[in-house]
Amino acid sequence: MALSNRDRLRRVVVLCASFVRNLAYYRAGQGPHGRPLLNENVKHAGFWRQVNSDCIDVCVLDWCKLFAERQGEHHWRKIVTDPTVFEAALLAHVDLSASGFDAYIQQMKTYRNKFVAHLDQEKVMYIPDMLVAQRSVWFLHAHVVAREAKPSDLTGLPTMDVQLGYGECLSEAEEIFRFARSA
Repeated sequence: MALSNRDRLRRVVVLCASFVRNLAYYRAGQGPHGRPLLNENVKHAGFWRQVNSDCIDVCVLDWCKLFAERQGEHHWRKIVTDPTVFEAALLAHVDLSASGFDAYIQQMKTYRNKFVAHLDQEKVMYIPDMLVAQRSVWFLHAHVVAREAKPSDLTGLPTMDVQLGYGECLSEAEEIFRFARSA
């Protein structure tokens, strides 16, 4: 059964929120409070490394659902009213040409396909730079909240500025890392 437009919009907002949360948690793990816990000679380092890598993997999976899978239920083309106008604004926002964005999509799909969905034969894993992904998700979320959904469509979902939500998640993760280091 196909999703209603309301349900699709809600799921897109949920995916955006998941991306934001996991990106913040990943970056906190790579920052000054989390990085020391990833060291080989730290108690429970395996746990912290796994949590950190799971966060970046979820980011890539969520982003691909929103931007890379044109036939997918949650791709932005299936939820925006005017795809031509949206795409032009998105490309301007992430400061890429259409071909540059397509190349970025390929980088994200390569990471997803070769290291997350499958474990292919590549010996070196390259985590994509997440700045374009971050900027595109911020843009999509703001667009959906402001232009595509009615407020009642998104009841109970995070509709605030995602930068604020990102900051809250980053602070939360840093506090947890600080506590874990002191334990």
